[in-house]
Amino acid sequence: MEVLDKVDRNYRVDYLCDDVSVDHLEIAKKIIRIIFSKRRLLKGEEAKTESFDDEARPHITIILAYLKKNETINMILPAFPTKSPSREKTLSHLPDLGEEHALQNLHDLCCRIKTIYEPGAKVTICSDGRVFADVICVPDEDVTAYGLVLREFAEKKYKNTIDFYNLDDTFSDLKDYQTMREELMIGYGESLTEIRQRCKDKKEASSMYKGITRFMFEDFLGIDPFRSQSRTSVQKHASAVAYRVIQRSNAWSKLLADQFSTSVRLTIHPQYRVSEKIGVFLVESENCWSTPWHSVAVKDGENISLLPRKEVEKMEGAVLVYVDGRPSYFELSNRMIEEVA
Repeated sequence: MEVLDKVDRNYRVDYLCDDVSVDHLEIAKKIIRIIFSKRRLLKGEEAKTESFDDEARPHITIILAYLKKNETINMILPAFPTKSPSREKTLSHLPDLGEEHALQNLHDLCCRIKTIYEPGAKVTICSDGRVFADVICVPDEDVTAYGLVLREFAEKKYKNTIDFYNLDDTFSDLKDYQTMREELMIGYGESLTEIRQRCKDKKEASSMYKGITRFMFEDFLGIDPFRSQSRTSVQKHASAVAYRVIQRSNAWSKLLADQFSTSVRLTIHPQYRVSEKIGVFLVESENCWSTPWHSVAVKDGENISLLPRKEVEKMEGAVLVYVDGRPSYFELSNRMIEEVA
């Protein structure tokens, strides 16, 4: 087996061990290309032309470490927090076809990797709903129920490719959720002043802040006690909450970097071409901010898309389909369909 020189013609490998082979390097690159096929980039990044080697550099040493040991590649994804509390967007507080379809897409990604690397890959979903449930007006009981159903989905169909990690796992010795959140912020939190300044100075931080503010504003308009408030008042509250969501999410991200330091880091948020995280699509959607937990799933033949519930209910021929007695998705049909899983 050919061994790489310290400096390869096409790829700088001075940070690699001598026993890294050309075969390993080529497989690692193929794996990254598979992940990149689901990549989400920041606006304007798609038009840029970075070299693949530069784009792969933050991830390739991590993947090579798994290949050298012939181990399953672990990828972490902070996502699947909890359903939006606004029933103008969602069907209930529980996962539905939207989440199941997203899990299937992640499973398929792992299976594609397995076709070129036998140990394959798995995704650890680091559910962050518990992290900020109190500030987005979602009861902790709903976060718990959402997570349990997700785990049931995965246990049935994706046992070897998907597992879960949440704040409860981090602080398993604690029973009070608010205390868990406080411990997270003590260990990994930063001040709101720093976050506000970064949102002013950094384009990507500003974009995320505006996106989260929009989501919070839409959510709050659809729940009590905000229904009776003016839109201006709700907007101000959403703006304040958005900073806290970012604060909590950033703390969670830092904790995960410690807990999963050897894992490939995925995110649902679009990224630069060269970034330590890889932004990925969970479900194809015209709106790049759509997620299963802020939307309902709509089936049109074999296609599944995501839309807010209130928009779908205005569509002619949109029929709500139940699975195991729970609302699961809308089908563009002229008749009611009752499915049994």
